[in-house]
Amino acid sequence: MKAPTAPAVRRPPRAPGGLPVLGHAVRLARSPLEFLDAQRSHGDVVEFRIGRRPAYLLNHPDLVLALLTGPGGRFDRGEIFTKAHPLFGTGVAVADGTHHRDRRRAVQPLLSAARLPGYIDTMARLVAARADSWRHGQDIDLNAETAGLALDAVARTLFGHPLPDGFADTVHRALPTVVTGLGLRAYGPAAALLDRWPGGERRRYRSALASVHGVVDSLVEANPHTPALTRLSAGTGQRQLHDDVTSLLIGGSHTSGAAAAWLFILLSRHPEIRRRVRGEVTGVVGDRPVEPGDLPALVLTGHVVRETLRLYPPIWLFPRCAADDVELGGHRFTRGAQIFYSPYALHRDPRWYRSPGTFDPDRWDPDRHPAPPRGAYLPFAAGVHGCPGGDFALAELTLLAAAVTRRWHLDPLPGVRARPLAAATLGPAPLTMTVTTRPNER
Repeated sequence: MKAPTAPAVRRPPRAPGGLPVLGHAVRLARSPLEFLDAQRSHGDVVEFRIGRRPAYLLNHPDLVLALLTGPGGRFDRGEIFTKAHPLFGTGVAVADGTHHRDRRRAVQPLLSAARLPGYIDTMARLVAARADSWRHGQDIDLNAETAGLALDAVARTLFGHPLPDGFADTVHRALPTVVTGLGLRAYGPAAALLDRWPGGERRRYRSALASVHGVVDSLVEANPHTPALTRLSAGTGQRQLHDDVTSLLIGGSHTSGAAAAWLFILLSRHPEIRRRVRGEVTGVVGDRPVEPGDLPALVLTGHVVRETLRLYPPIWLFPRCAADDVELGGHRFTRGAQIFYSPYALHRDPRWYRSPGTFDPDRWDPDRHPAPPRGAYLPFAAGVHGCPGGDFALAELTLLAAAVTRRWHLDPLPGVRARPLAAATLGPAPLTMTVTTRPNER
């Protein structure tokens, strides 16, 4: 009897447009979203180059799920997470292997379903207070507002203590410099020289990094015996506690703040949907503040949040690294191969979404549209490295959308259009929005 033939191992197609020595690094740097979105036309696995090094992009939900949820030990987090140690140290946001398992076990109970109702109650009060602080005709820095609210939500819910006055602004100012510096040190053409060559970039980067760490230290020192900090510090040193708090505070707020900014931009672009959301919230809530118990009834508002996360997932590109020679989808990857997937590109694939570039919250109505494949919607990743705070973020964004839309319109200045800024998170470039009451309330 003839032995079965092993399936052929295929070589992935290579993305066009690479340059000698630089590969596709220039296109990735100049227009990363467009580059990633264009690669699905070349195949479900596409090779590209970062400098001389080959890397691979997965464009099919099944392959991405196999990458994220397959047998453990096949893939590590990837190089960018190692390069993020100056910010996150060995915190859960960047940890790998058994250390990640141990830190996630320490963190996970803080984000459990049992704690969520209490968190939502705190978030509802924070959101109401933020909305109450605005006035008709006021111009606000959208990113600063949403980032500050997200930071305060994490500080007050997880750690039981607000950030000291002005510290949210400190993080908002410093974090872009830190993120840019980390990216240059991970993939920049002169990465090895940046911390050896004295100059303005190194000085600004180190100063911004020190500012962020100073905020975390102040939060820990303000009330070191809260239940959360006591739990995180059990069996670890002060350094590990600092790193885990940084992971939760910065990682949890930076993503939610970016998503919240896009939510209000999209509602401004689609006034009819904004009107429908306001009608739903008014019908559920009436004249009282939005409360945690209102969330199940805010169906359309929840769909708006899901659709915002589809179009603008806060983490738009994830790396992985093959821990050994491995086969995936009929392609063989050697140990050390860099493998990427992009929630941004997956979420805009016309195979899974009709009119994928259109903002259509009704696509999440199961009576109107079938659900996309599981791996085609990954705003919080999946598997052992999936975001443990996904439910926290969904509740926070839904509360924020309801509380603000019920009272206010947020619109950019005339003639100004938001543009995406693909950095550590996919937020909008700095944007001023004008706060106005509904016409019949003036």
